[in-house]
Amino acid sequence: MDRWRTWNAQKLPGRAVNRFVRGWVGRGSALGGIEVHRTACIVTHPPGGELNNHALVNPANESLAGTRFTPDECWRNLHGDPTTGRWSEDFAVYPTQVVDGLVTEFGGEALRVVLESQPADAQGRRCPVGNAVVTPALHELRELYGSLVHAVPPFRRGLDPSVWSDQLVATYHAAFDAACRNGLTTLAVPLLGAGARGALKGEAMAVAAKAAVTWRMQDPGPREAAPIARFGVQDSTTAHRLIDALKDAMRDSSADCGEGFDEQEPPTAERWTVP
Repeated sequence: MDRWRTWNAQKLPGRAVNRFVRGWVGRGSALGGIEVHRTACIVTHPPGGELNNHALVNPANESLAGTRFTPDECWRNLHGDPTTGRWSEDFAVYPTQVVDGLVTEFGGEALRVVLESQPADAQGRRCPVGNAVVTPALHELRELYGSLVHAVPPFRRGLDPSVWSDQLVATYHAAFDAACRNGLTTLAVPLLGAGARGALKGEAMAVAAKAAVTWRMQDPGPREAAPIARFGVQDSTTAHRLIDALKDAMRDSSADCGEGFDEQEPPTAERWTVP
């Protein structure tokens, strides 16, 4: 992991590997807060710094087996017909290109054993699309996070846009619900579905914003129990596009005056950047 962290830091010479960009504080039963961070890598450079998040939301697959697929599955789910499809650099193919691949690598054998102990159905699904499972962060990941929330987003290809959007919103909400049930109040959140599941970044951001703004605590409880979602993206352009999507979602929200979000002051630099 140290080599990976060093390599990621070298991609941003003279700049902090973590940077708080914008944030909002939630009211009522909404999320405790929504934040947008630029980070070299959400797995190895957590938004807000090491061990400043209770959990990382990991975009997993149904079998909770890490990023594993055959070349045929890659073509079918990301590129189309294996005989006529065309490779595109916009799609993630290798494990190290996606969050789940890095989580599998740095979670090691200990994480694999824990995930394989989860009950599976007849099709081998331990966590169906739109659901989430919480496990401890193990092996090298313990240096960075206390827990992992494994959430399974839908594949983009082959789904009607509205169906895909609804399923992806459900995935985010399942992750936030699971965090709430397990007392995890600060979450590092990537753009679900925008890696090996084949969604374009722009549409993934719009759904992420909608999901974050519309989530509500299912059971009334103390305000501090509502999780804070810290979105981590790799460049400033994406960060500001996500901020715009969040603002649009907040304007479109039909929440009453007791719900919603207020813009927050940025935290101190010492807490939110890693040299």
